[in-house]
Amino acid sequence: MARAKKRVKWAEQVEDGSKDSDETPSKKAFDFSEGIDSELYDGVLKVEGRLFHVMKRHLARHSDYFKNLFFKNYADSKKDIIPLEEVVPADAFQHFLELISGGNRLNDEVIEEVLKISQMWFADVPLEKAKDYLLKKSNLVPMDKFIIAEKHNFSDLKNALFSNVQTVADMNALLPNQEVSDFEPDTIILIAQRFLEISGIPRPIPADEVHRRARIPFSPERKDQEGVIAHLRQELHGAREDAERQRMGFDRRRQGLEHRLDEARAEMEDLRQQLNRN
Repeated sequence: MARAKKRVKWAEQVEDGSKDSDETPSKKAFDFSEGIDSELYDGVLKVEGRLFHVMKRHLARHSDYFKNLFFKNYADSKKDIIPLEEVVPADAFQHFLELISGGNRLNDEVIEEVLKISQMWFADVPLEKAKDYLLKKSNLVPMDKFIIAEKHNFSDLKNALFSNVQTVADMNALLPNQEVSDFEPDTIILIAQRFLEISGIPRPIPADEVHRRARIPFSPERKDQEGVIAHLRQELHGAREDAERQRMGFDRRRQGLEHRLDEARAEMEDLRQQLNRN
């Protein structure tokens, strides 16, 4: 009797969408097998051959995907056992169900898949819990965390990871060995912004700093004079390189257009000769 009451109490927690509490053993695996009491579930999902007995309304509250699956009159919603069409690891789905049921046994082996399916199913609660684990509790090195965030384009995760970068060595430890142009556009911006901050070159320059620079000219004895000059030379060099790349691009376009024009002229000449022969 005591065991049955505990299950009913747990079922009420799930139905009410309660958060983690001292009464919920977050490190203990939840049982979603057919051995649980029948009144605790009204749907069965099949994932990689494993059956998960679930409360449809509870899943629907946490995920628009399951709301559509169960309550939009789709053919699958009428089946006794509903297979998930997406490629979902059963172990990751177990953790997903636990996260929306008040448990949390996340580990580094399943974290990426849990993040992936939570994002795919528009499930905010497990997604935020998984992100929090990756940032604060995971033993993965910064680069591995960044690769996960970049792969699934988690902008908030990337922002948090870059906020911990204080030195060039930190940046080198965070970024994988690949061309900068291969990163997502928002990542490239984060890299540039962080390097400017590390170098002490704020962008945009604060208004009071702009005013101060306008009023006080650089003097030869200023300690940072050489650094400023070097920075300006770098910017000038970069501008020249950009201009040269643009010029080369225009040249290639011009050459291509000239080649197409020559081909058109040759085709017109062929047509003229054919007309003359006829």
